[in-house]
Amino acid sequence: MNGDFSQSKPLMMSIISMTVQWNRVVKSVLRFAGRGLLAFALLLAVGLGYSTADGYMTWWFRCSSHVAVDGVRGGFVDVNWAHSAVIITRTDLYPSQSYLVGLSGKNALTHCGDWQAPRLPVFTIGDVNPSCSFFSNCSDSPVADNAELSALTARPGFVEFQTAHGKKVTASW
Repeated sequence: MNGDFSQSKPLMMSIISMTVQWNRVVKSVLRFAGRGLLAFALLLAVGLGYSTADGYMTWWFRCSSHVAVDGVRGGFVDVNWAHSAVIITRTDLYPSQSYLVGLSGKNALTHCGDWQAPRLPVFTIGDVNPSCSFFSNCSDSPVADNAELSALTARPGFVEFQTAHGKKVTASW
């Protein structure tokens, strides 16, 4: 103990060598985590691509539109990927109400019930238990203003219909 440091303990390491070993561990963990995230992203992309290509999932896109109820603007329109249907959401009522309108073949119109289109630029609707479909024709909610199919005028870029409460809904995009 007289200042003689020739006999050092064999388990003692320098701070520099510990830092180098720690950096190797951190790099290995980050590399492993990065590869895991990449694999997850690829699986997600393949799953979404498959679901979309086989028709299990429909993509809906917000478009620049004008929705008016009795001439007063208030609402938005979402168009599906194939441009064969639109979801018109009117915001003059609380809660907002959405209507699904088919544009290909024979025109179809239905109230989406308690569901309303999200205020997102893009969203999906799956084919298993869809939130809004032509198989559910109206809402039983007391505040629902169901659409009248007999008063439907629909063509690409324009939809107009009457509701059960006598409101005239017009949408153009």
